[in-house]
Amino acid sequence: MSRPLCTIYETRLDRPSLTDKRADFERLKDFFRREELSLSLEDLRKLPALLREGDFLLSPVVFHDERGVRILELQGKRCYGIALDIGTTNLVASLYDLVAERRLSTASLENPQVAFSEDILGRIHYAMLHGLDELHEALVDGVNRLVERLCDHSGIDPDGIYCATLSANTVMTHFLLGLEVRYIPVEPYIPVIHSPWLINASECGIRINKKGLLYTFPNAGSYVGGDIVAGILATGLHKRQRPSILIDVGTNAEVVIGNRDWILVSAGAAGPALEGGILRSGMRAEGGAIYRIEINDHDRTIKYRTIKDEPPRGICGSGVIDLVAELYRTGIIDSRGRIRTKTSYIRQRDGESFIEITESVAISEREIENFLRSKAAMFTSIYVLVKSLGLEFSDIENIYIAGALGSGVRVENAQLLGMLPRIDKERYIAAGNTALKGSELVLANSDMLKEVRDIHGRITYHEMNTDGEFMRLFPSALFIPHAEPAILG
Repeated sequence: MSRPLCTIYETRLDRPSLTDKRADFERLKDFFRREELSLSLEDLRKLPALLREGDFLLSPVVFHDERGVRILELQGKRCYGIALDIGTTNLVASLYDLVAERRLSTASLENPQVAFSEDILGRIHYAMLHGLDELHEALVDGVNRLVERLCDHSGIDPDGIYCATLSANTVMTHFLLGLEVRYIPVEPYIPVIHSPWLINASECGIRINKKGLLYTFPNAGSYVGGDIVAGILATGLHKRQRPSILIDVGTNAEVVIGNRDWILVSAGAAGPALEGGILRSGMRAEGGAIYRIEINDHDRTIKYRTIKDEPPRGICGSGVIDLVAELYRTGIIDSRGRIRTKTSYIRQRDGESFIEITESVAISEREIENFLRSKAAMFTSIYVLVKSLGLEFSDIENIYIAGALGSGVRVENAQLLGMLPRIDKERYIAAGNTALKGSELVLANSDMLKEVRDIHGRITYHEMNTDGEFMRLFPSALFIPHAEPAILG
């Protein structure tokens, strides 16, 4: 039977007698049948009076982990928990009633660190010049605002929150905990810690109950963070007999392939091209972002749809894939991404050709070239990982695509571009926010801690930057769909 990471236990203890002279703490420890039971000195002082006032009936707030039981409050009336996904761009959290075992609300906001830089390397550089404090405080402030928003929405007091679970990439985890980041992006790429495990949330400034604990998913390397471990947990690929793939496109594009016996992970720089890091009119998947594009075969007019049907402000990842695929399908660009046909929306600026979708959204030949580099990196990473294991694409059971890209991408267009393998569309699964789902799973079921340890212990990191096969195949993947189409499956 599963039990939440933290909950309230109705605890009826045997009364002391002449034949049962166990100490109060030993009596409590024997009830939980655990060798390790943690209780603060403050609560140990309160224990005798509380036991006798309540006729040896307690309702403690109990935190479970593999190492034992921690009593956070001797008499609890409520127990809530927060699942956190700390992304480079956005913060997302869910609030759970851990006694009723149900989710109360979910909220998100932009990561306040965006004010310092939109990308991780820019933030690390800022930290090197100015110290960690500003970036740490900005991130903690964002988390606290998120907690406050969730509590206001559900009508609860933050003091009733006794635990939080956190999934994040390695750098975001370090920023939240106020740990040094300067050695992560340079050889030999060393973080301060891989597995922070449990800390008191108040130590890093998170405003929940002062005794509340923060569980952090372990990272498997400088570029394979706890968010990937959470994603593996959420998809369940680590329990399957046949291998499956998880693609998580964010700041980087991480590719995971694995089954119940082994897990292989690589990370590459495909993410920024799809999140707005390369396109001048690129943006995140939010209101006003163009996410769907179609070009008429006859008159080549462009139709588009925006998120929430708001006026177009930019174009997100799925929209970029649609746009380049449609431009290629209708012959407006060639296999190298160069504009070869004149239409009413092709413009010239500073000697460069670009395609104007709206007054505020356009894509240039140079930006198409950058996109093709990203799609080439993604596909080549997938191909090299699969081949390095002696497998074919036909051996893959499912391909999970995480995040907003997974819910918005049209697989057939990504396949047309040579971005994804040509396998049955039914085997592609939009997995949603797998980082948050993983955090929620641990929050709702303490048994998941053992699974996280198992996943973490099985991960092998495959370095693509120095892989000779990747370097050899990458140039061919710069073409649409590929210089060697048979390689796509």
